[in-house]
Amino acid sequence: MARKVKAVEAFQDLVAKIPNGAKFVQVLDAKTSRLKYKAVDEIHNLDTIQVNKEGIPITMRKAPGRPQNVVVEPATRMAAEIMRMKAESVASDPILKVAKANPDDPDVLHQVLLALGQESASIGFERQQAEMNGEKTSELSVRRISALKSIADTWLKRKDQVTTRGIDMSSPAYRILMKEVLKAFQESLAASGIRPEMVETVFTKLGKIMNDGWEAEVKARIKSVV
Repeated sequence: MARKVKAVEAFQDLVAKIPNGAKFVQVLDAKTSRLKYKAVDEIHNLDTIQVNKEGIPITMRKAPGRPQNVVVEPATRMAAEIMRMKAESVASDPILKVAKANPDDPDVLHQVLLALGQESASIGFERQQAEMNGEKTSELSVRRISALKSIADTWLKRKDQVTTRGIDMSSPAYRILMKEVLKAFQESLAASGIRPEMVETVFTKLGKIMNDGWEAEVKARIKSVV
């Protein structure tokens, strides 16, 4: 009995040594026999409080585990204003707005084309200014050529979108549509009393046809009628 009383007194003595502001204490949990951090108000007198070299309980002010995201405040008012302006600019960006609303929308590529045109025009202006001032223009010329090439590539993709009336056979929406069509086709075959092995044969042949240049042929047919 005396030993139990001493153990309780020793526990209470360690609790009294817990530093102010500490939220969690490292203990050897009585139930699991494992080291863990417990909230100060949740420790039990059967838990063994762990101490450091000075005999002071090992504590933490925050919950153990990965720290939560820390919000870094701007250092100055000017920095805060720049951050605000940047956030507004990003939020109003036409490419981002269209892409967020509908990633499959053909207008995404249209907005990309406009943005590339603006960048190319800006580089062209810089090149003119450099040329007037007798400065080297080779680097600016390379940048403008690269921008023009990107515009040409994007324009061809946009033209392909227009001629196919927005049908993008590589888009997630189109894939889902084809999956549902094939599923309905398979269910129709089964409902018609066709044997499972025959259904499998049909889909094997269908898969071979669709993997053998079928998409390119469909695109060509669409272009020929629009």
